[in-house]
Amino acid sequence: MGTPDLAANAKPGVTKSTNDTIDQLCVNTIRTLAMDAVQAANSGHPGTPMALAPVVYCLWQRVLRFDPSHPIWPNRDRFVLSVGHASMLLYAMLHLTGVKAVNPKYETLGRLSVTLDDIKRFRQLDSKCPGHPEYRWTSGVETTTGPLGQGLATSVGMAIAERWLASYFNRPGFEMFDYDIYALCGDGCMMEGISSEAASLAGHLKLDNLCWIYDNNNITIEGNTALAYSVDVATRFIGYGWNVTRVGDANDLEMLQRAFRKFKSTSDRPTLIIVDSHIEKPSQSFGAAPRTPGR
Repeated sequence: MGTPDLAANAKPGVTKSTNDTIDQLCVNTIRTLAMDAVQAANSGHPGTPMALAPVVYCLWQRVLRFDPSHPIWPNRDRFVLSVGHASMLLYAMLHLTGVKAVNPKYETLGRLSVTLDDIKRFRQLDSKCPGHPEYRWTSGVETTTGPLGQGLATSVGMAIAERWLASYFNRPGFEMFDYDIYALCGDGCMMEGISSEAASLAGHLKLDNLCWIYDNNNITIEGNTALAYSVDVATRFIGYGWNVTRVGDANDLEMLQRAFRKFKSTSDRPTLIIVDSHIEKPSQSFGAAPRTPGR
């Protein structure tokens, strides 16, 4: 079961330049949905969705295995947005990929999980697009996130669950369960103690079906992370027994895809992908004061 196309795949008569242009259009569409939704609500966080739109686009378009018509397919890859305040990233992807809604009994309803009108009502009462993603409220949201680090810990539980399902149900030549779990996190998540405990357990259990994507933007709402945080994250995770790789530019789709391929080819340990980004890029105010709107 593959991912739906958001951009045209390379084919005869379609140049790399054309595909690059379509990729950029898709990335910019994610950005503008986030910007417009936050602006309409006069509340929320556009900065991280703007900066990480290429990362999430690359993951959902080129890597993530899911069926938008069957959002509760048991063997789907899981995406956890640990940086729950960047919820418009997830809502934009659910809308653009056409993920269908299900009711509390997990019956498919035949309509979109997130419509454009839902996005227009971002952070409003009873909206399907609340300020932070909520499980069983919006189809396609795998777990409720908000408190930083919570999503990372939950992703470890999901990875353990996949390993148990695989050991119980899989048979030689017939693998019912082999899904992966991807969690997107930030500096705040890494500062939380729960993330360290979860990462240590994941390394100990050698959960090679788990990939954390760390948005290394060196900023918090109070200021630069250097005010309170100077941990060498890469060395720390190597010590936990993780595979660690780095992408120096969050806008480099090819290097992002290469990092995801590295994760897929790694066995006996989870993977941390450190992605260097600039919050709010490419707006004119990116890299400005910490309390620039959207931090």
